[in-house]
Amino acid sequence: MDTSRVEKLPQIEEGIEEIEDVEDAEEFPSSSTMTDLVLCDLGLADIPLRYLHSTTFYSPENIRELVLSHNAFFELSGISAFVNLITLNVASNSLTSLPDEIGCLSKLRYLDARNNLLDGLPKTMCSFTEVENINLSGNRIEQLPNAIFNMPKLRVLHLGGNLIDQLPYAIGSLTSLEILYLGGNRLQEVPATIGCLERLTSLALCDNILETIPHTLGELKHLESLSLHNNNLKTLPTEIINLRNLQQLSLRNNPLVHHFVHNMELEPPTLKELAGRVVRVRMSKLPLKDIMPREVLDYLQSACQCVNPKCKGVYFDARVEHVKFVDFCGKYRVPLLQFLCSPKCKAGTPTIAIETSSSESEDDVFQPRMRRVLLG
Repeated sequence: MDTSRVEKLPQIEEGIEEIEDVEDAEEFPSSSTMTDLVLCDLGLADIPLRYLHSTTFYSPENIRELVLSHNAFFELSGISAFVNLITLNVASNSLTSLPDEIGCLSKLRYLDARNNLLDGLPKTMCSFTEVENINLSGNRIEQLPNAIFNMPKLRVLHLGGNLIDQLPYAIGSLTSLEILYLGGNRLQEVPATIGCLERLTSLALCDNILETIPHTLGELKHLESLSLHNNNLKTLPTEIINLRNLQQLSLRNNPLVHHFVHNMELEPPTLKELAGRVVRVRMSKLPLKDIMPREVLDYLQSACQCVNPKCKGVYFDARVEHVKFVDFCGKYRVPLLQFLCSPKCKAGTPTIAIETSSSESEDDVFQPRMRRVLLG
């Protein structure tokens, strides 16, 4: 949005000036053509009353875009006068909250309230069924406002630079999202339901304290940009190689860039698991469904297949965490976390990996390719 596009409106003065003659009327554009009201960077603490009331030559109901950014607002009153607003920009003020009357703006599609002191959104915004773009970056929000989950058309959501330490499972309900920015918060983990955001093309989780990311990120088939830099990631889930449309992957300043784990870790399986593994592998040949209790069958069905394509083994709770370097997108090699059923089971390369030419050793291709993806 170009805020330099300012309508020829009357100069702001102290007090209230009524339009009583033609000379005053010439200061207002025709009410039939005026759609934008730009009052940015004027040191305002309130919306001047002249813009809140209809006259012969002006009506706030005709305003479609209202820009109040870079002023000195501590609270926002009178906003309900602009009932047909499509765009509202109140960025870079000192707002600690948005008024309940904002719920009257039923046609609003774009809200820019970044760089304020907001800690949430009013409940009245639950009626914002037409909103497509919300920017709440640079505030004091500690958890995702509930009102956001009632916006079925929301495509772009910016929540960077806040105090969010946890994402609710309900994040997966925002299925219209295409851009989600959560950088600069306090996230320690991301729920697996984020894999439900099938339309997502850009996801920013940078500048948090993440140690892992869910394997369901591999289900974001349309993802083009993934920012994970400045976290505590040591590995990536193998499923990330399913992101065939990914064009930008930022991983710099993570432990996986500077330190790679090559050893295997395994907690010895219990006798229950050892027995369950044997039965699970052979149960297709036995009539177990007719003789096994339901809870035992449920346990057997919960087994996970070893990622080694040459291994038919399964595991339940005891698994081997193994880091394997693989080609990613045919351009670079990244450490991926794999789960094996046994330390003796060597994982095969995932099927989407691109093999290097026989003339290149692993050391030859590793450094330049890793530099491009991890440090870029």
